[in-house]
Amino acid sequence: MSLFDIIGPVMIGPSSSHTAGAAKIGFLAQSVLGKPFKKVHITLFNSFAETGLGHGTDKAIIGGILGFRMDDERIPRSFELAREQGIQIEFSCEKDSKKHPNEVCIEFYSEAEALLLTISGQSIGGGAAKIVEINGTPVWFGGMHDILIIQYKDVPGMVGFFGEVLGDHHINIAYLDISRDAVTEKALAVLKLDQYCPENVTDIIRKNIHILDVISIRRLSDQYSNT
Repeated sequence: MSLFDIIGPVMIGPSSSHTAGAAKIGFLAQSVLGKPFKKVHITLFNSFAETGLGHGTDKAIIGGILGFRMDDERIPRSFELAREQGIQIEFSCEKDSKKHPNEVCIEFYSEAEALLLTISGQSIGGGAAKIVEINGTPVWFGGMHDILIIQYKDVPGMVGFFGEVLGDHHINIAYLDISRDAVTEKALAVLKLDQYCPENVTDIIRKNIHILDVISIRRLSDQYSNT
C-alpha cells in the first residue's frame, strides 16, 4: 500500500469516490468524445444518486467534462462555466442493483440534439475511476495507459491491419479488447498501448475503407495529476 492509497488524491471536494472519481470519469468521457458538444444528460446511479449531490458529484462530473482535473479550483463553478459555453445540462437519478454503487452514464449531444456518444463510468475509490461502457459496448480502462479506440466494420483482417500499422511505427500493444455486434456488423477495439499513438499514425488507420472512427487518448499521468 502506498502513501497515496492512505491519504487519497489532491482534489476539490469532500469525497475521493463521489468527487475526485466523478471528475475523472467526466475527464475521461470528454477525452473519448474528442469533439464539441452542446448538451449532456447525466444519469447518476445508486450511491451517486442518493448522496452525490451533497458531495458535489454533479459539479465534479461537469468539471471533468469541461476538461478540469480533480484538483481544479473551478470545479465548484462548473455549472456556471458550462452555461457560459452554451452547454445544456440535464441530470437524473436511478436505482439499479445491477450497476456499481458509484456509476454514472453520460450522454453527449450535438447542437442539433443528435446523440454523439453514450459513455458509462464507475468511481472505484481513492479517486480512481474506470470507463466501463461506450455506446452500449463493454470496455474497461482508467487512464493508466495510452489508449487507442477503433470502431470498424467487422470484416476479416482488420486486427492484423491496425496491428501492422502500429508495429511499423514501433508502437507496442499492451492489451487488446474487441467487442463485436452481429446485428450492426461493427466491432470496437480498445487497445492499451505502451506509448501514445500520434495523429500521423491514426490518419493511416483512418484511411482504411472499413474504419469508422479512431480516437487516440493520452494516459492521464501525462495530463492529469495524481493518477
